[in-house]
Amino acid sequence: MKHKKFLTLLVVLIVASLTLAACAPAATEAPPAETEEAVEPTEAPPEPEPTEEPMEEPTEEPMEEPTEEPMEEPTEEPMEEPTEEPMEEGPVTIIIGVTDRISSLDPADAYATHDWELMKNMGEGLLKWAPGTAELATGLAVDFPEISDDGLVYTFKLRPGITFADGLELTAPMYAEQMTRLLTIGPECPNGVADALATPYVESIEAPDDETVVFNLKSAVGFFSQILAGAPYLPAHPDIFSQEECVLFPEAPIYGVGPWFISQVNYDEQVVLEPNPYYEGEFAPQVDQIIIRYFADPQTMSLAVQNGEIDIAWRFLGPELISQLEEVEDLTVGTVDAGPIRYLIMNHTYAPMDDPNVNKAVAAAIDRDELSDVVYSGQAVPLYSMVPPGFLGATEAFDTLYASPDLDLANEFLAASGYTADNPLELELWYPPEHYGSETAAWMELIQQQLEATGAINATLQAQEWSTYITALTGGESYPNGVLGWFFDYPDSSNYLTPFVYNGGLGTNVALGAEGSQYGEPINDLAAELVDLLAQADVETDVAVREALYEEIQDVYADLVVTVPLFIIAEHVTYSPAISGSDMYAAPEVLNIGPTMEFNYSTLTKSP
Repeated sequence: MKHKKFLTLLVVLIVASLTLAACAPAATEAPPAETEEAVEPTEAPPEPEPTEEPMEEPTEEPMEEPTEEPMEEPTEEPMEEPTEEPMEEGPVTIIIGVTDRISSLDPADAYATHDWELMKNMGEGLLKWAPGTAELATGLAVDFPEISDDGLVYTFKLRPGITFADGLELTAPMYAEQMTRLLTIGPECPNGVADALATPYVESIEAPDDETVVFNLKSAVGFFSQILAGAPYLPAHPDIFSQEECVLFPEAPIYGVGPWFISQVNYDEQVVLEPNPYYEGEFAPQVDQIIIRYFADPQTMSLAVQNGEIDIAWRFLGPELISQLEEVEDLTVGTVDAGPIRYLIMNHTYAPMDDPNVNKAVAAAIDRDELSDVVYSGQAVPLYSMVPPGFLGATEAFDTLYASPDLDLANEFLAASGYTADNPLELELWYPPEHYGSETAAWMELIQQQLEATGAINATLQAQEWSTYITALTGGESYPNGVLGWFFDYPDSSNYLTPFVYNGGLGTNVALGAEGSQYGEPINDLAAELVDLLAQADVETDVAVREALYEEIQDVYADLVVTVPLFIIAEHVTYSPAISGSDMYAAPEVLNIGPTMEFNYSTLTKSP
């Protein structure tokens, strides 16, 4: 309005002095936001001739600046910045929710699934798992190892250009030094990963030059390559992880040689990962930032993914919440055919499970589909071998032999040992009521009903508190059978078989513990055959030969009924419509998470 009043006054006082006219530019150069109001009256003044000359000098030139130049700067450039540039340059962030917690990020110590997930995204090993599969691929190594004829020496060549996220170049001597740290201080770290996956196998690690890494083993190990693909064998940054002590919770930034590094961390709340600018491997990040957010309970995390506060809800939600999320529009709930398994332990030296026919009858009577459908709303995956689908040589040997549920076959086995409706088998079934979740009692009751459906078994449930139960069951002296859960130490078929056979087999007693023996004493000829096959597979380095051995092993295992596999508690991943996995790798529908349970953040993309 000030401009309009001024211009009106200018018309009335057209014969005013030149000084007053020259003040017009000062008024027209007032705040740029008002220049649009000044533009309209510049064409409105009447055309009396006395105005032409005075307007030519004092008003035309001054009017050009405020009506043209200010219009270009304040109305065009500022509008380009807020509407275009931020949309193009803003970081693309994916937020992943979990109810896990970090236990350790030290490769010489960490022994938990979530810890390994973070470490595998920050780091890369000599070997790695192809996303969505249990297939080995090369990582830092140029090729698969050169293995000596006796299986005791593994030699790798590093690919060039391996660099930590702070620019430090990795050399073979540096890698060997960090791996030696696993052997020296690892056994003193609290989580025990070195004692499980390093010191039993590795004698020493050396680097004869800047590109070569050599592992010297204590004895031949056919699955050592699989062990090398694990998080304990990731190179650690020498300035972050010292040679003198374990560093469970390092401060950020935390650098590795993988596609990501941790730029910020609050161990109780969240972890922020950003791309490693020096990474040259195949898993280049597709987004600018990954945030891992920690939730106190599954219910809160479920609400967060529904409300869009997080993009992905990962471990753990539980069957009830998963069922609810499957009904939510615009959310995808993917089922990962991997996770902890549940199985029945059979004590082969404790009556009545010392009778092979009884064990076979139980194997034939159990209906795994009913367990999944009734107790887990179909979310548990029926399991017909201790080796889960996707692992080397995995079969469905129990389905092949028993086609369960087959009550007629079950009764044939029972009758062969004299058990009938008139002379039923009295069978106790032991389980821990709370350790594996409250649903354990529900599916144990269902198993009781399934066995009694034969008409020749009276089953009685026996619940026992965990601390007493686990020692008694795995000791092999107190219970005829029981329930246990299992998740691999390293993703290889051997880790789903040998623990239940060698030296007492966690209470199966198919090979009784013997001092000084790696395998124990088999209780019968079939058990001796099983031990021999497993021993061959342990040292076999040819993958195809190992695969054939494990296929044969599972047939013998099922015939002996060492244990009875029941189901996999499948993991689930829930995500928003903007999130996608990569079609370049297996299982994009579950964001490329496969049987190894590895979640590669680099395969993720997010659409606007």
